Amino acid sequence: MGYPHFDSPPSVKGVGRAERVMSGLRGCYVLKNQERMFLDIVKMPGGYGCVTGVLRGGLTKHALGLKVQAMGNKTTVIILGALLAVSLVWPQNNIVFVDSDKILEDFEDARIARATLNQSVLQWKHELDSLRRAYQTSEQEFKAQQPMLSEEALRARQQELTVVRHQYETFGQDIWGEGGKVEQKHAELFAPVIDRMNEVIEEIAEEKMIAIVIDVAGGDVLYADVSLDITSEVLDELNREYAALAPTVKKKVVIFGVAALDEKSQSEGLGPRVRSSIRKLVSQFEKDLEILPDRDVEPMLQQYGESFDRELEESVALEIGRNLDAEFAYMGTVERQGGDIVITLRLLKPKDDKVFPPVTDRIAEKEEALFEQRASELAARLQAYIIADTD
Repeated sequence: MGYPHFDSPPSVKGVGRAERVMSGLRGCYVLKNQERMFLDIVKMPGGYGCVTGVLRGGLTKHALGLKVQAMGNKTTVIILGALLAVSLVWPQNNIVFVDSDKILEDFEDARIARATLNQSVLQWKHELDSLRRAYQTSEQEFKAQQPMLSEEALRARQQELTVVRHQYETFGQDIWGEGGKVEQKHAELFAPVIDRMNEVIEEIAEEKMIAIVIDVAGGDVLYADVSLDITSEVLDELNREYAALAPTVKKKVVIFGVAALDEKSQSEGLGPRVRSSIRKLVSQFEKDLEILPDRDVEPMLQQYGESFDRELEESVALEIGRNLDAEFAYMGTVERQGGDIVITLRLLKPKDDKVFPPVTDRIAEKEEALFEQRASELAARLQAYIIADTD
């Protein structure tokens, strides 16, 4: 019996054209007499499309053509009738373009939305992995016991296995299937980001009396004068507002040691490897978080008779964290249990004397190649608390 497989989405960079269209960002904007017309890109047989819309403010219905040619895995958009037609109405210098992919990559609110979504995806992936391992274990036990089972017991065990498999499959579909939690979370997080991006594009267009704003994301425009690109201007405005609202001081994070509890784990350097994975994860949020350097942390540990190699008592870790003026503190343990590796991580908030629920992962011997990845995913589950606190 094969295992059901669910593809977890990769780290989300932004949103694709389909999501942008659904959220209100279309192929082009046309502004005339303080009114806006959306121009929709329509997919047609043969690789062609058209841009249609209704111009309000004294003009009649107007159709503008776009020719779309497929080239391998890319689509080249040749703007023909569109710019020719509108150039009869508006001067060419009233036509500009933006790259919404770049905006969604560099806009601070979009970055936070991506990070939040990725944390949720990692959590769901961890839960799915747990269900998968439970199913695999049940199946292995069933195969081992099958020759010794009576016909009635065999049917009962098969039914139990079916239930476990169904739980695994249903969970995967509920999360990654059409209309599932990933899709819902994506829409929830990115809708306000895209709405704000649209607002700023409109504000800049109206202020500069721009007639058309073309979104070049999702296709290769054969030629565009870079002087017509207002992407940076839109980003500056979006992030200027964010910077005015965001805290100017980074939150300090101390990463204590991850203690190896047995000799084999110590000889394999598992503790430093887990700690390195935590550091790499936290460093991705360098705009909001500051990792305290080891040269500042180690002397404080020594004052308490501790080191990066030893497991800290929570009360001691909280006290040291407060003395270091740290907002958050990571700590943990790693050990060999049979052939498996068990990692347990904790996140503390020293100034509030708070300890978040610990997270644990068991890595089977055959999965050791994924050790760093699993350690990072485990740390990401705790990082979600920091992101929520930072928002």
